[in-house]
Amino acid sequence: MLGYFRQIGRFSGEIKLFLLYNLFSNIGIGVFTLIYNLYLVQLGFRADFIGTYNAVTTISMAAAALVMGPLIGRVGTWRCLTLGTGLYVVTSVALSVFPASWAILFFALLAGLGAAFVTVPVMPFVIEWAPAQSRSTVAALTFSLNSLSVTVGSLIGGWSPRIFATVLQIHVESVHAYRFTLLLGLLVATVSILPMWVMRGVRHARPTEMAPMLAGTDASRVRSRVRRDMAAFIAAGLLLSLGAGAILPFYNVFLEALGTPPGQIGMIFSLAGIVAAVLGLLAPALSRRIGPLAAVLLLRLLPVPAFALLAVSPGVGLAVLGYVLRTTSGSMAWPIDSTFIAEVLPPRARANVYSLRSGAWNLGYALTSLIGGVVIVAGGYRPTFVIFCIFSVLSTATFVGYFWWYYRDLNRRAGAAARGTVSTAP
Repeated sequence: MLGYFRQIGRFSGEIKLFLLYNLFSNIGIGVFTLIYNLYLVQLGFRADFIGTYNAVTTISMAAAALVMGPLIGRVGTWRCLTLGTGLYVVTSVALSVFPASWAILFFALLAGLGAAFVTVPVMPFVIEWAPAQSRSTVAALTFSLNSLSVTVGSLIGGWSPRIFATVLQIHVESVHAYRFTLLLGLLVATVSILPMWVMRGVRHARPTEMAPMLAGTDASRVRSRVRRDMAAFIAAGLLLSLGAGAILPFYNVFLEALGTPPGQIGMIFSLAGIVAAVLGLLAPALSRRIGPLAAVLLLRLLPVPAFALLAVSPGVGLAVLGYVLRTTSGSMAWPIDSTFIAEVLPPRARANVYSLRSGAWNLGYALTSLIGGVVIVAGGYRPTFVIFCIFSVLSTATFVGYFWWYYRDLNRRAGAAARGTVSTAP
């Protein structure tokens, strides 16, 4: 931790302001994520409509994400993040005050566009503005801070309905208590625009360095290899999203169905965020100790046993453990595999691969959230836990299997070439 604090002191002003932006924006997102599904339940909607709402949002995010790479190259990460946050806040306010189903789905479409602008440029910003030697640390700190700020948002979201109910003399689990909580969270998210505005002089830089693993090979082989690397990274994200979309949009509703009140749901989400934030700081050290691919293998499979048990015997304690493990796994694994792919790919492909992976993620998430809502209404939550386990294993096998064997062979050839024994051409 002392090492982290020393490194933070050496970060550039842009990185420090970026971390501050992430803090406030994710507090607002944490409040909204925790409360909005419960708000929909109070409006009288069931899990199938909640699945439709999440599907519309994520399909919209996917469509925006698919074009985000070229857009980042044209206007820069700063403009995408700043304008996208404004769009997200405005449309989320509309989602909070208009209760009609058609209005919810319409503004969900627009909110998805804003959410894509908030999330997709994060790693491109880190890659662009963080020095190569501290890139993994900045990435890990960014996602740990995200987890911590979502935790704060979950605490605010979990306890604010009780405060509003006491002050306004209304029921805790009511439309108005939830609505005021949503608006409070969005007010905090609005504050995040200020740090971005302070660094308005930041402009998109066009890097020219070649990724280390690809240096020294001819252009046609580089292009072919880059396409294969991008495809593996995107496919792994798609498979992972198919599992996540089956459970995450409904998890707060699942906990409520087990008899957990909103305040305790907020505490559970907060606990997961705190654990993820603290352990997420260890991601660079874990990656250095056992290697990035072994770390991804360990972390991505970490929550699978808990959700396999939930499919057999659901209970509050096991549900809390599963959520904590899933949140921690994502917080630690994402900066590791994202930094790894940034080191593998040449600069021009980096923004595109994050954009395409985000688009694939949201398409998969939308598909299984739509299906998951119908499955839950028809047969309960257990089948969705099975779906999560299957696709988590498939995603991990795709990413680790491809890069493990491919780059073990590539490094062997490079080492032999350095000794003057064989050509580097695969």
